[in-house]
Amino acid sequence: MKFIEKLAKVGMPLVIALSVILGMLIQQKLSNRQGILSGLNASSSSKIDGILDYVDREYVDSISVDEIVENTIPVMLKELDPHSIYISAADFKKMNEPLEGNFDGIGVQFNIQKDTVAVVKVIPSGPSEKVGIRDGDRIVTVDDSLIAGVGITNDNVMKLLRGKKGTDVNVGIYRRGESELVPFTITRDKIPIFSVDASYMVNDEIGYIKVNRFAKNTLNEFKDGLAKLKKQNMQHLVIDFRGNGGGYLKTAI
Repeated sequence: MKFIEKLAKVGMPLVIALSVILGMLIQQKLSNRQGILSGLNASSSSKIDGILDYVDREYVDSISVDEIVENTIPVMLKELDPHSIYISAADFKKMNEPLEGNFDGIGVQFNIQKDTVAVVKVIPSGPSEKVGIRDGDRIVTVDDSLIAGVGITNDNVMKLLRGKKGTDVNVGIYRRGESELVPFTITRDKIPIFSVDASYMVNDEIGYIKVNRFAKNTLNEFKDGLAKLKKQNMQHLVIDFRGNGGGYLKTAI
């Protein structure tokens, strides 16, 4: 009996201590969850931060919070007007390439027509023109891979044709009048992109300048064309913006 009393005297404080510690742990866990719930009832930004934090810590599988954010933002902006869109850093860089003045590639402008890559324009003095590619040619194979009739996209075509300066790409060209594909090996190079297509005198007094986009080098190209026309005694100027795809606002102004 005395042994039991001694055990009770020693064990009871231990039980009480363990109970207190357990209670503290439970309280802390509940406080954390309550904090999250309180955050969800706070401002909109706090709700989003709270959800992301909770999912990151508590979700059963490992996740990429950055990927969730990248996928969520476009959905949020869809609720606004059609002109409010989110552009990721990678897509923004691709979008700005035609405005920066040059890129590495084979030097053609193309469209996908009836599931075939059609060369719309060969850039003068570019790698494709040097090997004999012509406007109207159709690219059927790239490095022995068929790209016609397989549902290829513009992005896919650019990934295949663009590359580092000095690297080669083999293409098979369908050309009207030829019974078989015409093979070409094109060495990629730096491709200049001009935004002033033409500047010339229409008659003795009227000058004409065609601007296809507002890019990094547009102003200098425009000034050069203008100076050339002034030397030819231009009195009036027609500036042609038809088909202009836009670009930098500051350049346009």
